[in-house]
Amino acid sequence: MPGFLFSHMELKVLKGGKSSSLISEYRFAGGEITDTRLMGVVGMHLHWILPYETDVRDLHQFYYYDIEELGLESMATYIGDDDITVEVTGRGLYGGLGAKMKPLTEREARYLANTMIAETKRRNMLLPEEARDLDFITKAPVLLSEEEREALERKMCVDIHTDYGAVNYYLMRCFGKDPEGAALLVADGADPADFGRIEPSRHCTFLRNTIQFTGGVIKKNYLCESLIEVDDENTHKIVTSEVSIAGGKITGAKKRSEFRISDYEASMKLSRPEFVTVYEIYGDMDVFDREFAPYVLGATKTGHDCGDMFMEFKRDNYHVEQADFKLSDDVQTLYFVTDYGQLIVGAYSLDDIVRAEALLQTGRINKIIQSTAKYQFADPIIYEFALSGMTDFTEFLKALDQ
Repeated sequence: MPGFLFSHMELKVLKGGKSSSLISEYRFAGGEITDTRLMGVVGMHLHWILPYETDVRDLHQFYYYDIEELGLESMATYIGDDDITVEVTGRGLYGGLGAKMKPLTEREARYLANTMIAETKRRNMLLPEEARDLDFITKAPVLLSEEEREALERKMCVDIHTDYGAVNYYLMRCFGKDPEGAALLVADGADPADFGRIEPSRHCTFLRNTIQFTGGVIKKNYLCESLIEVDDENTHKIVTSEVSIAGGKITGAKKRSEFRISDYEASMKLSRPEFVTVYEIYGDMDVFDREFAPYVLGATKTGHDCGDMFMEFKRDNYHVEQADFKLSDDVQTLYFVTDYGQLIVGAYSLDDIVRAEALLQTGRINKIIQSTAKYQFADPIIYEFALSGMTDFTEFLKALDQ
């Protein structure tokens, strides 16, 4: 079973060699799960321990589970007891969820692990390699009572503070083809006749939603305009709906209209300013990589032809509580490191770019980078640069003007 070894702020795969008999002796030492059930994804960390001294006594498992479609999408394991490695591995796998971690009992942990594995198999999705040798968990499935399941669901759900949050989470669950998740937001005793099918027949990504209060005191009514992407069709649609709320719970929801829009119209609705600062990197890139690593712990990394993109997410999901919700509002900072010695930093607000610039002035990294240009663009542009294959941001901008 693979694990991870922490060294110089990097994670490296460490091939394990534990026998199945050794695995079966692990005992539950603790667990925790993200409170992101309503976002459609959860991360889970389980800690197992052998009841005697050995150099492989501690086993940490990290699960990344997509409730909507993919099941157990990713999993990592770490054999050891280094607290920093545990934290970094968890942040690396599900740190972008903007979550708080909630403690799990052994019954809850075993129930969730078994459910994640069983559901992934039921959907005919491949399990991660790390999930294929878990007999010590799967050989004794746990059945929770209805009260235990309800308590676990509440633990996995973030507290919602506004009607806007309830509406956005409810529609997100509907468009994500997650009726069980949507039901968590419905008021007890709500009349089924007050609900209609809002979502198209296929799974959709909930890109943006604008909410307008239309009246009511005890039961409040809201008109919603949702921009969605129908995933299998790669098309965009606008769906308008009416949602009613009382006491923070959904009491009714019905669709008013649905129509397709062009990709250009969708991009206009998702358009937003982007603040960009360009840095030149001086000296050895290996030195830069070492000094830069702490700034992107927990960020999502994607490789491109001429560099690497790091996406840093906000620490919570309060953007879902807004009357004008955008899925991408959870992004705090973008960092693009080119293979030719440039660091491009981007953010969607002035406060966020100022924060990023201030952080880069701390530590030894400020000795090897220098700001050479600052921009404000009407539309996001860093991704265009990353996809362009060009190596210099200034030359990229000149090419755009031609």
